[in-house]
Amino acid sequence: MKFKIILSLVLISVLSATAFAASRAAFSSQVTLAANTFSTGTVDLQISKSTSSAPTAFTDVSIAGFTGNILPGATVSQTVWLKNTSDAVDFLIAAQAASVSGAIAPADVTVTLTPVSNDGLTNTGSPVIGTLSDWESVLSLGSTIAHGAKQRYKMDVSLSGSVTTTGSISFDFVFTGTQTP
Repeated sequence: MKFKIILSLVLISVLSATAFAASRAAFSSQVTLAANTFSTGTVDLQISKSTSSAPTAFTDVSIAGFTGNILPGATVSQTVWLKNTSDAVDFLIAAQAASVSGAIAPADVTVTLTPVSNDGLTNTGSPVIGTLSDWESVLSLGSTIAHGAKQRYKMDVSLSGSVTTTGSISFDFVFTGTQTP
């Protein structure tokens, strides 16, 4: 009798397990969204020193800045163009002084960058002013250049009137375009 009870329990367990497994079957379906591909596009900031209101000679490599003498208390100006040749990417523009060296203290040289109109006569944004010491950190110019557009900047370099020794200073100015949100 004990054997019949154990056999009955085993049969009930097997039948229960089979019924449970059969009742778990469900319909399912699956589809795929295939061939998802994207690219980041291109980003390219170019520079020109053209004095015309519609420069055509832009490059994405370094160009020579200005050289010459500045007397204490004096300012020299130069125009520089930046062009955004990117695909559908607008740039927020920043700048930084690099490779600063020489006998004149960076704190005695003030650099002002101002976005100006194509004819160079009207400010189109606020000037950003700092000594070369300040510019050794990246400073935002607060201006945006839309993709396919160009912007003219007036760069004023002033030597402090308190400089009493002769000497020179050399520096590069690096412009960076960063994608705007």
